[in-house]
Amino acid sequence: MLHHTFSEDIKDELCHFEYLSCNKKAILSSFLTNLLMINFSNNGEEWELRSQHLPTIKLISAFLSELFKVHKKILVSKEKALNKHRAYKLLFNINHKEAVDSLQLNETYPKRILKNSIDKRAYLVGAFLSGGSIGSIDKSQYHLEIRSNKLNYLRLIQKLLHEFNLSITLLQRKNTYVLYIKKAIDVSDFLKIIGANVAMQHLEDKIIARDYYTNLRRMNNLDVANLNKTVSAGQTQIQMINKIRKSNEFKNQPDKFKFYCSIRLQNPEASLKEIVSIFNNKYRISITRTGINHYVIKIKELFKALL
Repeated sequence: MLHHTFSEDIKDELCHFEYLSCNKKAILSSFLTNLLMINFSNNGEEWELRSQHLPTIKLISAFLSELFKVHKKILVSKEKALNKHRAYKLLFNINHKEAVDSLQLNETYPKRILKNSIDKRAYLVGAFLSGGSIGSIDKSQYHLEIRSNKLNYLRLIQKLLHEFNLSITLLQRKNTYVLYIKKAIDVSDFLKIIGANVAMQHLEDKIIARDYYTNLRRMNNLDVANLNKTVSAGQTQIQMINKIRKSNEFKNQPDKFKFYCSIRLQNPEASLKEIVSIFNNKYRISITRTGINHYVIKIKELFKALL
């Protein structure tokens, strides 16, 4: 059984919206501009659309029936896709001139289709349904792609996304072009723009969880590094203390200093905070970490004098 991908979840969500007629036209215009193939035969011309996502094909088919007079059928492609998903064909006959003019399929920038921000969002919905995908959100990096063989189409999508303050990179891969978003927060913004709010919330939950565990791991690593540093410093001090305890200078030092040396020998891995606590509990002496640091410096001075 094939795994349902995050991209398919998004497309499922988009296919269950209730769209206005003008939005349906914008989605159709975008989808057909990207994927339309026209086949010619002795019986005339037949328009063809393909997708591996059946709800998308059904949605486009319904929009065509509502907006135009069409004769259509949906077939399962016999061609085997590389990813083993089924490919679905939507074949239909339509008044060529009426459809091209109404949907502005030959226009670099279809002004009548893209009259306002709502229409532009719908056009971006068509872009994702026709060529969009998002990598697995269970991985540490997320990326969104919109593919097309038509460079001008992707340049238009890029322009529309810029109007929504979202930067997207345009790349060429062999015989196709790709719009590419890598940052997770930008992927989330894209989903918000096209209205896939359920998918957006799911993605942001993943981002929050990932960031939490990343920060937790970073803090744990920092704690280990600090512990190793404390242990290393403690071992060095022990070597110095063992050396200076045999000297006459040590005998002339105040009791607090001697107490510190004794505590350090018995607790080589203790932090300054822990040594302060031992002073309070064992000797009933109140001392600050600054005072402890003073003794650490004194140990180094005495040790150096003995070299």
